Amino acid sequence: MSDQQFDIIFRGDIVFGHQLADVKAKLQNLFKADAAKIDALFSGRPVPLKRGLDQESAQKYKDALVKAGAQVDIVAMGDVKSALVSKPAVSAATLSLAQRLERQAALDKEAAEKMAMRKEQAAREATHNAEVDTAQTSWSLAPVGSYLLKPTEKVVVEPIEVDVSTISLRPEGGNILDVNEQQPAPQAQVMAPDFKIAEVGANLISAEEKMELPLLELELADWALADLGEDLISQSEKAPVATPTINILNVGLAPVGADLGQLKPQIKAVIPDVSGIRLAD
Repeated sequence: MSDQQFDIIFRGDIVFGHQLADVKAKLQNLFKADAAKIDALFSGRPVPLKRGLDQESAQKYKDALVKAGAQVDIVAMGDVKSALVSKPAVSAATLSLAQRLERQAALDKEAAEKMAMRKEQAAREATHNAEVDTAQTSWSLAPVGSYLLKPTEKVVVEPIEVDVSTISLRPEGGNILDVNEQQPAPQAQVMAPDFKIAEVGANLISAEEKMELPLLELELADWALADLGEDLISQSEKAPVATPTINILNVGLAPVGADLGQLKPQIKAVIPDVSGIRLAD
């Protein structure tokens, strides 16, 4: 692999088909430089844009600049003087001028074609407007309620024949379906056992359906009637209730108007230092 390095030289020439203002804008965006520095590159003198590149990097750099519209050359590193001798500034300026003249001729041709197209379009519009004016002179107002289309312009609609031989009218309020077309109503299945009505005051439960309840035997020998207002529970049947002991030695009555709230904390009074404070005259 060769270790030779190359420089990218720019003489202010642009690629054919590009506009000078567009090329300057693209170079300004590519180099992140202001417009004054980009304008200085188009002085006609060879200017090295990039130095010390290998052949592959130099070719990539040239392709990017050519795509932006700048015509550059790849020369050996530091060989700017030979580039000046082989291709002086006058020749570069002359070549750039030739390219500009050729591009200007192409632009003039394009402008002439656009002008011819505009004239042709104007002629067609003038002819169309004349035809419209001529057609409008034969217009007239149609009477109110009349059709605006001529009989020959109307769409002919073919009538549709409907077979009504099997259609008939039913009486008002009747069923429009025949008996054979009606669906039979479902019959409800009702279970009605042999119920009878009992006589007034009769027992609705028969002797076989009644349940036999055991008879309770109560011993009433020890029972007696208590006197009116007497306690029905004897002293032995009552549950003992413990009497609480309340210590009221430390309980006293507060004076009228005394504060019965929570004990207030002792707040130490703050004495500010006023030794440095003086009254002004």
